[in-house]
Amino acid sequence: LGDLLPAEVLKKLNELLERLHQAESNHHGSTVINIYEKGSLHVDHVDNQYFGDKLAKAFQGKEPPKSQTPPNISFDDSTPLSALFRENHHKELRQIIDSWRPYLIGDAPTIEALAMTRFEFNFRQTRPVSVYMDLARLINHDALSSPMSILSAFMFRHSNLSRSENALYVQLKRYKKLCK
Repeated sequence: LGDLLPAEVLKKLNELLERLHQAESNHHGSTVINIYEKGSLHVDHVDNQYFGDKLAKAFQGKEPPKSQTPPNISFDDSTPLSALFRENHHKELRQIIDSWRPYLIGDAPTIEALAMTRFEFNFRQTRPVSVYMDLARLINHDALSSPMSILSAFMFRHSNLSRSENALYVQLKRYKKLCK
């Protein structure tokens, strides 16, 4: 790209981004592109990162510190949304889910809000921005016990909030910044 004019570089970059967007692979909302000028330095590292069996092996015979204990990031169709949030924020989450109920298609009022697993919104009565703002406020209150990418994956699979997991993640990130 060094010999290209700035307009040509932007064109190539846009083509690359479009290809990434169209790719059918699952990036869990985490596509990272780093562009550096010639001669620049960049240091990027993770001190400790443990997943699954590696966590058990790394801490054999001792309890891992809380800051290094990965959140429970697996979920299935029966996992409630509340499983992704810290218990001390469940009251706030319950209020938010209850505020969504009038706009849910096929809501079963006998199901407790924190036990709900599916959120099919009627977007003729509410707007997606309302849901994103509610989730972003919770994220900013440190209510989320798992990474935001897991929340976006959950909402992608358990709601009609977005047709793209990546777009859902980008919207959550955007509204998170707006709610600060």
